[in-house]
Amino acid sequence: MKKIVNRFLFENTKTIKVDIAIKIIAAFGILKTLIILPDLKFIGEFGLIKSAVNARHISWYQPVFNWFFEPFNYLGISENMTLLLFEILFIISLCCVFFNYKRIVFALISWFIHFTFINSTYLFSYGADYFTTFMLFVNLMFCLTYLANSANQKLLFSFVIRFLQVHLCIVYFYAGLGKALGINWFDGNAVWYVINGFTSSSTIESAIPLINYPIVFKIICWGTIALELLYPILIFTKKTRKVTLYLVLLMHLSIGVFMEFYTFGLIMILINIIAYGHYINWSLPKLKKRSVLKTDIA
Repeated sequence: MKKIVNRFLFENTKTIKVDIAIKIIAAFGILKTLIILPDLKFIGEFGLIKSAVNARHISWYQPVFNWFFEPFNYLGISENMTLLLFEILFIISLCCVFFNYKRIVFALISWFIHFTFINSTYLFSYGADYFTTFMLFVNLMFCLTYLANSANQKLLFSFVIRFLQVHLCIVYFYAGLGKALGINWFDGNAVWYVINGFTSSSTIESAIPLINYPIVFKIICWGTIALELLYPILIFTKKTRKVTLYLVLLMHLSIGVFMEFYTFGLIMILINIIAYGHYINWSLPKLKKRSVLKTDIA
């Protein structure tokens, strides 16, 4: 049993390179920060979220920006300027991680700043924000593998990949279980609610003819439940893992397009690619060299 566990956790599986995984996470973190930069108005001295209200929804030991406002005020720095300085530091840290400059230090800083931001905007944070914090933590684990020698580095990287894979299996299983315990995912209404509540008017108009075929919405809902519930089995089965990965990527692409949750769809696609991207052959097909005949030379 011990050998099976060690082989599962530490076997040198064929995965994407650690440097590529780190750069993917850092690039996404920078992009997400630039997108939500205008949302800094939600917190701060004139923000919509008051620290007393936010504090009722988090634990006392969770770091928030309110911890830093008073010390910075003694230096004559306003709350809004403090937030801006943290955002700038966050972007600089991710750039240092991307270009391999003191990666461990700046990976820790970037994770802590984003974790603090999520705690400070608890009422407005959603899945994409929490998964970004998780990926920044995984990014820190990736960077820590550089402390080991070349032999142990591969083992530690394999362990982090396994940690990420197991985390995804738990997430998808309970997501499918939650859908299965409801009603809307069995009668097909869940997809129809998404189309009517989140998509553009042109998409709704194009979907109206499908009302006469409710079985279409039911098949999509049933397929989503089955995919998420069976994800832990299908993704590790050799015959089905590649198809499962494609279906999951398609599912999150659909979430980004139809629900307009672009950040959530993108982060979930990137997480799956980092965890299981080695199932896909990313190399371009090689062109066959034409044999040179004597007549060609002549």
